[in-house]
Amino acid sequence: MIRKSLFISLALLVCAVPALAHAQQPSAKPLTHTYRLAYTLTVVDAGKRTGVQHFTMTVSAPTNRGSVKMGEKVPVATGSYSANANVQTQFTYLDVGISISATVAEDANGISLNSKVEQSSVAPVRVTISGVSEPVIRQMVLENTSQIVPGKSVALGSLDIPDSTSHIEIEVSVEQLP
Repeated sequence: MIRKSLFISLALLVCAVPALAHAQQPSAKPLTHTYRLAYTLTVVDAGKRTGVQHFTMTVSAPTNRGSVKMGEKVPVATGSYSANANVQTQFTYLDVGISISATVAEDANGISLNSKVEQSSVAPVRVTISGVSEPVIRQMVLENTSQIVPGKSVALGSLDIPDSTSHIEIEVSVEQLP
């Protein structure tokens, strides 16, 4: 009988602890406003700004999400076969460039912004696989969650550019739209 009581008490405790932990965390409210997000990517080399790119999107309910993509598609051979003495090559196309995705939530502390900034490019070197020269794709990803105050910029991070002395500084600002 004591074992049964102990088992029931333990089962109740195991069920109650996650529920209490979940209840103590502030939950995000449904998005009630529309926001404009402005991402700025600044290339810096030896302390000097050498390039700036701006990307803007709006985010609103019901998805609370937005994304921007800019770039090119690079062909990559994925296979080949012979058909009647003709060699047929199959290709797939990889996206390279900038991709930014964002999710906004309103919570007790203000605006919570989850950002993912990806930059990919074709490296200057190629690789040969089974006699076929293939491109090498470089990728840099910065993903984080930030608390943001409308009208103020937040530095999300910095990424070094391979084979150079440059880096990319990434910042975002949020503006509530009427």
